[in-house]
Amino acid sequence: MSKASLRLIPSSYRDPAGFVVYDSGVFKRVVTSRGLKDYREFIKSGLYEDLVSCDLLISHYEEPLANSALGELLLVPEQIPFISYPFEWSFDELRDAALVTLKIQQRALARGFMLKDASAYNVQFLASRPVFIDTLSFTRYEGGPWPAYEQFCRHFLGPLFLMRYRSPDAARFLKVELDGFRLERVSRSLPLRSWLNGGALLHIHLHARALRHKPQAGGEPLGSNAHLPQLIASLRRTIENMPRPAAEAHWTGYYSEWRFYSPAARESKRELVQELVYRVKPNLVYDLGANTGLFTREAAAAGALCIAFDKDADCVNRLYLEERSKSDSLILPLVMDLENPSPPLGFGLNSTMSLLERPQADLVMCLGLLHHLRVSGNLPMVRIAHFLARLGRKLLIEFIPPSDPAIMTLSRRSDFDDFNVAGFLKAFSSRFRLEATRPLACSQRVLYLFERLPCSA
Repeated sequence: MSKASLRLIPSSYRDPAGFVVYDSGVFKRVVTSRGLKDYREFIKSGLYEDLVSCDLLISHYEEPLANSALGELLLVPEQIPFISYPFEWSFDELRDAALVTLKIQQRALARGFMLKDASAYNVQFLASRPVFIDTLSFTRYEGGPWPAYEQFCRHFLGPLFLMRYRSPDAARFLKVELDGFRLERVSRSLPLRSWLNGGALLHIHLHARALRHKPQAGGEPLGSNAHLPQLIASLRRTIENMPRPAAEAHWTGYYSEWRFYSPAARESKRELVQELVYRVKPNLVYDLGANTGLFTREAAAAGALCIAFDKDADCVNRLYLEERSKSDSLILPLVMDLENPSPPLGFGLNSTMSLLERPQADLVMCLGLLHHLRVSGNLPMVRIAHFLARLGRKLLIEFIPPSDPAIMTLSRRSDFDDFNVAGFLKAFSSRFRLEATRPLACSQRVLYLFERLPCSA
């Protein structure tokens, strides 16, 4: 591997022990001279094998590094098919990512190591399974406080308590605070009754007070060597015992009630989606407006990795809870508003990738969503077509005519000149070639399968 053949990942600059590069379609991690000793000791201790065998840490193999000016060693980790971010996770996704971090810290301490940082961005999801991805986060534990305690509370515990007490959508504000929520702000935002919660009292309220009155590098209310295992155990109990937020969902009953479908139309839609998915044979599917994942599962049954997007955090959490119990899940549910999708963030707009910068799907499913974008969102049909064309190669979309009762529940306006079959086909023909049309039985609704035109990517 030559220096010219790789691309440095702009967001990977904080840790002097190493950095991530992109080489011929593969993400790799360079270990520098400053990180080599810790890495060698980490491998030799058996901790790496222990964590990989427990599905807590991503596996890797080593490659020689031809260009010694870059570093000492090259690690090739198991690849993450789709990168997601904490502000796109539901309550239980963030909770499970936090628990993975704490379980790793407990196992590391037992072998004389610790995590030197506790960023939520060190966790990714393989479908519905969280896994730690930063192999260079481990260093020898020499006693004293955990330097990453405050960071853990900012990235995980603060957002979780805000989701629990205020709104399941609170994690969306991590778009603004990429390094987590300041604990003083979290403490002020939580209700008075949170002071009766032992975990919130210790790790948020008293922690924030200690940081305010005694600012120090670690900021540890519990700082001694003897206290660290108890501190980690306390954090773990706090998170494991935290009740879920009260549901605020409007659409979670959508598929259970099927309010706008006759039984024949309902079964017809399921069968037609299944037929068209198997026709495309996709490896990666985006299901936009997935709700609780009924049709996402049809795509997953065909063997595709499915990213299920919905703006309703409760819907996403329900789908995640169902999928995480499966050893063979192929679904990653994420919270995202398609009218305001995740942008690039951070310094130089390089810390996170926008949705459009992430892998393009083989098939984009847009079922029961178009009328929300056009009518509720007031987005022109041609702009919707342009956006969807940038997401993937093929598009399976449901068109619901203005006469449908579902449209009347959204708006009584009738001045959407392009919201009819002719306007729909005209707008989408500028970006796609029509491949198949499937009317639903006993319904005016129609499924369309499009293929993106070569010039529209």
